Amino acid sequence: MATENWNTETAQDYGINLLVSETIRLRELQEEDLPLLAGWWNSPEFMALQGNIVLPHPRTEAAEIFRTWSQNKGTKDGVGLCITLPDDTLVGHTALYNYHTSARSADLMMMIGGSYVGQGYGTEATRMIVDFGFREMGLNRIGLGVWEYNERALRTYTKAGFREEGRARQAGFHNGKFHDKVLMSQLAEEYFG
Repeated sequence: MATENWNTETAQDYGINLLVSETIRLRELQEEDLPLLAGWWNSPEFMALQGNIVLPHPRTEAAEIFRTWSQNKGTKDGVGLCITLPDDTLVGHTALYNYHTSARSADLMMMIGGSYVGQGYGTEATRMIVDFGFREMGLNRIGLGVWEYNERALRTYTKAGFREEGRARQAGFHNGKFHDKVLMSQLAEEYFG
């Protein structure tokens, strides 16, 4: 949206559509979201794809992580948003965290839970939070790390415009074997290019 044609109507339209698509919307964290999010976060299948160890944590600890990411006190502190269907059914959570002021960079976190995995919600939510990061937060770089065996996440991030920039070799250990973490990023110039 070009700013030279910016007026009340275009500003309001931009605001209305920024965190909404045909299939999902991004909204603030609500207290009633925490049990489901903490349950997904603690599930062994999620830990094997995201964590350094498959070891459940107290749900209160997981809930506190989501609260911290989702304070949304200002974009300089990062942003955390719940991912819902249009009927407000919770399907996941996303965050831009580890915000670095001078570099104008942040890291991306994405979690789709339960039976909602593999339905395209992660790709759509990634595109939306990246759009928010570049258009509203003024970020220059959004980075992430994903285990080399998480092909679904690698496809999602590639579809959303991320590029592999390197690997943290043998940075993880699961099932008696070391695994690389693929480091990916997207720059504002690539996004707007």
